Amino acid sequence: MERRDFLKLASMAGLGVVAAGSLSRDAAAAGPYTGPLWVHLHASGGWDPTSLCDPKGAMSVEEQGRREAMNRSYLNADIGTAGNLKFAPVGGNAEFFEKHYSRLLVLNGIDTATNSHDAGVRNTWSGTLREGKPGFAALVAGVHGGELPMGFISNGGYDTTANLVAVTRVPDTGLLQRLAYPNVIDPSNEKRENYHTDATMKRILEARQARHGVKLEQQRLPHVKQAMSTLFTSRVGQNELKQLIQFLPEEFERESLRRQAQVALAAYRAGICVSANLTIGGFDTHGNHDDNHIPRLGQICDGVDFLLTAAEEQGIADRIVIVVGSDFGRTPGYNEGNGKDHWNITSMMLVGAGIPGNRVIGATDDRHNPLEVDPVTLEPREGGVRITPGHVHKALRKLASIADDPLVQRFPLSEEEDLPLFG
Repeated sequence: MERRDFLKLASMAGLGVVAAGSLSRDAAAAGPYTGPLWVHLHASGGWDPTSLCDPKGAMSVEEQGRREAMNRSYLNADIGTAGNLKFAPVGGNAEFFEKHYSRLLVLNGIDTATNSHDAGVRNTWSGTLREGKPGFAALVAGVHGGELPMGFISNGGYDTTANLVAVTRVPDTGLLQRLAYPNVIDPSNEKRENYHTDATMKRILEARQARHGVKLEQQRLPHVKQAMSTLFTSRVGQNELKQLIQFLPEEFERESLRRQAQVALAAYRAGICVSANLTIGGFDTHGNHDDNHIPRLGQICDGVDFLLTAAEEQGIADRIVIVVGSDFGRTPGYNEGNGKDHWNITSMMLVGAGIPGNRVIGATDDRHNPLEVDPVTLEPREGGVRITPGHVHKALRKLASIADDPLVQRFPLSEEEDLPLFG
């Protein structure tokens, strides 16, 4: 493989992508990461919690045919329960909640304060409506793995980093072996033939290293030198990719969320990943809401179940945290096209290390308006606090033990109170 072809493949896979500004840690001193894996699962387009974890059915069979019905797909009388959790009795919800309720924390009645997709995504995953702020996945990767080759993997969603960490995107898992073994003509062939001899490859790498050293000496700005070093590491980091390859499955799953999860888990087990964004689209259902939306919610449940099951099988179930959310929610009732429009009230679901399970915090009324909660007991109380994404992110930062890190303190969430969401 010629050098330009290799770099083209690296660019396609995102493995050569690096922020132009200063990074959070020295890229030359990476060690294997052993902390928790933080997974964000983004339902792109604005999901409908009333068809999942904050159920609101039609009050009667007669109401099901009317536009003002909260949901036409089920009645309030049929709402399911699993432990302390309630769920809409549609799709695969019952199987999912009955299997995982003891580990699930549901946050209902979260006010994103917007109906805009861009602002909603930003607020859900960074805790603020302000532009340019890093998401939690970037913050935690910047603190614990800014120097790692795949410290922050993103398959979409909110991946603004504020130059704290490089973003790795892997849209095509079939490229990974070719990137890991650039001197091998066909890595999938058992009889691997090389383009060059080992001696020649050694000389090539030595020449590249020497050229990189000369370029560094010519550069006087420290942040540019650091960016150059990180980019060079990402381009020649075949050893890290070989570490990743050994943990990848022999065959990838067909479902997109499952494939994304397989790469994230493999990178984590290789010690080169701190956080990962997984994403699934199709939730902006302004038309034919029930037919289009509910199956996509089922895919989210399947993706989370796959992640938890795979983590259990791989012996890392106690070292993974999953946060599921979306841009915002969907309107109470239907529009003329049997769809639902944008609604600023939403929910989030969390599961994993340090997350109290079998618990629901926050609530909404029968038209999906948020109820305020007591800031101490978290029980619904008039005159209390309306839960926002900022509250969730303050709690996440404390859970990850990064709230006091100087890097994180550059991006305060001071307008929100501290709520004991995770105990």
